[in-house]
Amino acid sequence: MTRCLLVLALAVLALGCFRARTVAPIEMYRLMPTRAETSSVALPVVVDDLPEGALAISRYTTPGLYGQRGIVYRVGESGYAAYPSREWAMPLGEMLGRRTADLVQERPLLRGGALFDPPTRRTFTHRWRGTVREFEEIDRGNDVFVAVNLEASLIRIEDDSIVWSGAARVERPVPDGTMEGIIAGLSAATDEVVFALLDSARVSIRQKSANGSTQEP
Repeated sequence: MTRCLLVLALAVLALGCFRARTVAPIEMYRLMPTRAETSSVALPVVVDDLPEGALAISRYTTPGLYGQRGIVYRVGESGYAAYPSREWAMPLGEMLGRRTADLVQERPLLRGGALFDPPTRRTFTHRWRGTVREFEEIDRGNDVFVAVNLEASLIRIEDDSIVWSGAARVERPVPDGTMEGIIAGLSAATDEVVFALLDSARVSIRQKSANGSTQEP
């Protein structure tokens, strides 16, 4: 009886070790700073030419698969899935909001600067609200790409009115097809898309400010 129990215990232990070896470890990733790569995308902004005010940046809305931790990939044009063991180190909506706040420091919209998810909006005049439409790896046969498609709105907090809204999309190849290359591609595409949105918003609010159609504190 004792020998049987010993054999059973060893079998259970061996099975547990086998399962431990076959379960893939979770890989965690974050977007990478790509200032050197994107610094030539837009010209420097003269802060004195900007309208008065300060910007509160909200978390991006992440519908469907984009709201999960798993990094999304697409096979062809219609097959979507998320990696079970490759995840974002923080929620994608928060990561995009924080990255947008970093980029606004380089490409400001208002003289008072910007802050991600402030505890109160009393001292802020505008809010940046974004939505993810695409944020994924794309596999087309042996070729790998990344796509970033974001929508954003600039909202005047005083009367909750939309001052500007727009969308931008970037798709680019990942020559080596590695996960590190995919994260680097998504990071660079994110910066390019956010810069494009900021530039579009800046032109709009400058024009409205010059025409006297925006309210300044």
